[in-house]
Amino acid sequence: MKYSFQMGRLAIIGIVMATAVLLAAPVSAKDWHELRDLDDGQLAEKISELQKILDQNHSDYETMKGIGIAYHRMAKKNAKKYAPKAVEFLTKAFEVNKKEYETMCYLGSATTMMAKTTWNPMKKMSYANEGSGLMDKAIRKDPDNVSVRMTRAYNSKNLPSFLNRGHLAVEDFEYLADLIEKNPESYASIKKDVYTNLAELHSKAGDQAKSGKFKNLAETL
Repeated sequence: MKYSFQMGRLAIIGIVMATAVLLAAPVSAKDWHELRDLDDGQLAEKISELQKILDQNHSDYETMKGIGIAYHRMAKKNAKKYAPKAVEFLTKAFEVNKKEYETMCYLGSATTMMAKTTWNPMKKMSYANEGSGLMDKAIRKDPDNVSVRMTRAYNSKNLPSFLNRGHLAVEDFEYLADLIEKNPESYASIKKDVYTNLAELHSKAGDQAKSGKFKNLAETL
């Protein structure tokens, strides 16, 4: 009886401790991938919604990050208008947490877009180099992060060829293709994007065999 009583007490203590650990666990980071499916009008509405939240709590990291990513998406079409906003909010978020590599990579990408906001060649190169450095660091620190890889891949693909970043787009998309091959169910949402881009990049490089392989993979999804 005494042994049973002690075991019962230990079980209760264990449950209490486990509950305390769960309550103390940090809230998981918000997934902002939903923003990629929104058009500019919807993104503007999302930014307005998030700004109201930020007005209530100026240090809300996730909200700053979300606004920055939304502006980053809008800057792809209008860098002069939205890239400065993307850099502003992503910088604020990055200053709060400099070890969150998704934010670092988005900030790097937005910084390269700032090159379109100036006519000065030196400033253009400065923005391109600074932004590329941030993206490359994010990859080194968190190589399996899908968002980080996709962000640098698209950015490198779209940068001017004289910056010699095109090979990194191939590297990142092929890295993601390897992840897909190892665990296709976990990466189902990015399959078509990865395969389509690899088909395009290899075709542009003159490797029609690889291009055809990835084109067929994209078409069979």
